[in-house]
Amino acid sequence: MQLRDLLGRQPEALLFDLDGTLIDSVPDLASAVDQTLRQAGLPKAGEALVRGWVGNGARKLLERALSHTKGTADDAELDALLPVFFECYEACCADHTVAYPGVEAALKAWHVAGVKLACVTNKPERFAVKIVHHFGWGEMMPVVLGGDSLPTKKPAPEPLWVACERLGVAVENTIMVGDSVNDVSAARAANMPVIAVPYGYNYGSDIREAGPDMVVESLDTLCTL
Repeated sequence: MQLRDLLGRQPEALLFDLDGTLIDSVPDLASAVDQTLRQAGLPKAGEALVRGWVGNGARKLLERALSHTKGTADDAELDALLPVFFECYEACCADHTVAYPGVEAALKAWHVAGVKLACVTNKPERFAVKIVHHFGWGEMMPVVLGGDSLPTKKPAPEPLWVACERLGVAVENTIMVGDSVNDVSAARAANMPVIAVPYGYNYGSDIREAGPDMVVESLDTLCTL
């Protein structure tokens, strides 16, 4: 199955999740988590544990880290530490983050073919934009929506609809590409097909259980359109 099989025609646009779909950001997220824990006088968590905690946003990530290191995570402490985490992450968010194999080639192929591309992530917009430009994808991916760009975020459908509006494409001619149940749920709510990758961050569950229309091991396998 290829992209055109999902719509019966070549898509006008593709919307991409970021973390776990285009990039592996865990090394830098883990670094920011450990710096935050250290400033709170707590032991570091390490990359292996953080990899299992990623998903549902920065606040939930910190909540999981605090719960692991001290057994509790109250709102007041999270409120105090979240700005610390953001400061740490902003300083390192592109240091060790890497694109997954096949991503660069796929994005370039779709861009050359005239397919419009956008990033729709739950990561705060300023970090998402910084990372997209770090990899040189800004020209190919002019629309970047973060979790704080709109009043709602995935799994709500509004970010997908707004991305289509800003790209100037019809929702019915667009496909979502992601790695988690949030991406699948958002696409279903937005009434668009969804492709999933199995290598990302889906809270330890097989993404196939979420029922995407297609699962691909590498995005470049779809470049024939």
